[in-house]
Amino acid sequence: MPESRSLATRFVVAITATTVIIVGIFTLLGLVFGNFTYTIPTGIPVIGGQAGDLPAGEIARVALRLAVTTVAFLILVGVANLISVNTQRIIYGRTNTAKLNSAVVLLAFMLGILTPLTYPVLSDFLLENVQTTIESALAALVFFALVYGAFRMLRRKVTINGMLFVLTIEIVLIGALPAAQFAPVRAFTEWLINVPVNAGARGILLGIALATLITGLRVLIGQDRTYGE
Repeated sequence: MPESRSLATRFVVAITATTVIIVGIFTLLGLVFGNFTYTIPTGIPVIGGQAGDLPAGEIARVALRLAVTTVAFLILVGVANLISVNTQRIIYGRTNTAKLNSAVVLLAFMLGILTPLTYPVLSDFLLENVQTTIESALAALVFFALVYGAFRMLRRKVTINGMLFVLTIEIVLIGALPAAQFAPVRAFTEWLINVPVNAGARGILLGIALATLITGLRVLIGQDRTYGE
């Protein structure tokens, strides 16, 4: 029984990996070249000498639509799971804190869904005066957490990187002040944000894109074991 189950599992894995590789290759060809004609050399046995049109572009469009539809369906499943889990916590929760948190989550979810449809003015008010305020407060907390972390880091051991980190934080904090005498520091802060920070962010995005590309190529050539046991 274990051997037959292992053989069946391997067969399913092989079929799944082969399907993914074929669909991935056709999608890649369709996105790069679109529909194109092909001619197989006559020296190849059985299929040699055949020619025709390969609708790779159509296959790519169908694959992308299926991917978008699948992602949308998964979002709906996630929303249903969110409602189900928090409803169960409200009914069967052991602590009042858990019940209260789940009730707040469900209330916020219902307000986010219903207010844009029924009362747009309230939706704009919640967005501008509640969500924006909370996001700003969280960003400020993150920033001061970085300051506290830098202080603890320098308290343990003074290094050049730590001093540079603290100096950058101080420059950004001073540059955020609206006083006129800090205008040069504010200009330097804007340069930091527009040049080094943007360069680092673009480098991170390029790294993510290259990692995604390499992962896709590994799947296409069958080297990724994602579909294994």
